[in-house]
Amino acid sequence: MCIRIHTLGWGPSDFGALGGCPAGPPPGPALHPPELNDEAVEEVLARLPPDDPALLVRAALVCKRWCRLVSSPGFRRRFRLLHRTAPMLGFFCRQPSSTRFVPTASSSICLPYAVRPEWRVLSSRHGRLLVLNPPSVSPTSGRELIVWDPFTDEQRRVPMPPFDSILLCSATGCDHIDCHRDPFLVVFVCSHGLDNQIVSASVYSSETNAWSHPISVHIHCRFDVASRNVQVNNAVYFTCENKIRILEYHLGKEEISMISLLYLRYVPHAVLMKLEDGGLGFALVQGTTLSIWSREDGTDGYATWALRRVVELNELQPLCDLSASPYFFTVAIADEVDVFFFWAHDQLFTIDLRSSRVKKVGNLPSGIVPYVSFYTPAMPIIAT
Repeated sequence: MCIRIHTLGWGPSDFGALGGCPAGPPPGPALHPPELNDEAVEEVLARLPPDDPALLVRAALVCKRWCRLVSSPGFRRRFRLLHRTAPMLGFFCRQPSSTRFVPTASSSICLPYAVRPEWRVLSSRHGRLLVLNPPSVSPTSGRELIVWDPFTDEQRRVPMPPFDSILLCSATGCDHIDCHRDPFLVVFVCSHGLDNQIVSASVYSSETNAWSHPISVHIHCRFDVASRNVQVNNAVYFTCENKIRILEYHLGKEEISMISLLYLRYVPHAVLMKLEDGGLGFALVQGTTLSIWSREDGTDGYATWALRRVVELNELQPLCDLSASPYFFTVAIADEVDVFFFWAHDQLFTIDLRSSRVKKVGNLPSGIVPYVSFYTPAMPIIAT
């Protein structure tokens, strides 16, 4: 037996006409939840992940009020205090004729101000870059250093002697959470004289707009200007060209001294780094093993190098057979976030030691300067 059921197109109002349930009063206006105050909105937006700044940019485009909140100095400070550790937004890649910024996959951010083609990025600290500006076509102009904020294009130009250099923050008691505009120091060192037997150092202060009186010592050292320099406590460290020794310049004592590296086969590929506990260390690759060494006080009162950590690269995810690579070496470290850059198979890779993951970046030159910084958008035109 086949039963066919036909459904009428009745709505709720039809039941009253048919003597069923009464239709009731007409619906009133829709109720909207109360509007969040500024503090509540900031509390929500501050929890957006810092490694994807595009989310904050999108939030700022929702309305003028949100843009005003996100662009305010108070929100910037709150955002950085909440997350504490700045993310690596990308790195600057030094090429023979130019320098370009390569964003990480998570940030995918484009710098609002591009790197000038003639600039060479030397180092990065707390969101600012130390850039070498070569001589212009004018015969009277010389090289100069520029301390540059790539998000605001704020520049501080410093005439430069022929020294290697590193950028430091000089604000007293600074927690380095939001010190983009705080005073800074630039430390210069150079080797000169017959066979580079004299090393001199001087410090430029943005507060006095002047260099300190240079100090000099008789030490044979030729600097590797392409290698990474590092600050640990109140001292800065530079690598000598042969990677056998490290030069230490103590800012408070104004003293220059030398530190010997280990006698290892792969020491020429060692890269200086600041360890998690704030001490001095270096990383190098032997075969497919990444080893991290730390400078520690010995039982005899003399400092020595101790093996801190060993990472078998072939065991990281995704699995990558690196044993066939004819050469393998570390080229840069973003020690704030435990990300290492290394060359293998004529390709640039990154290792995230916190997540134990390897990522292939591509066929890029080895002149890498990681850029670790918070970014909160400032869009005054929209916010007005």
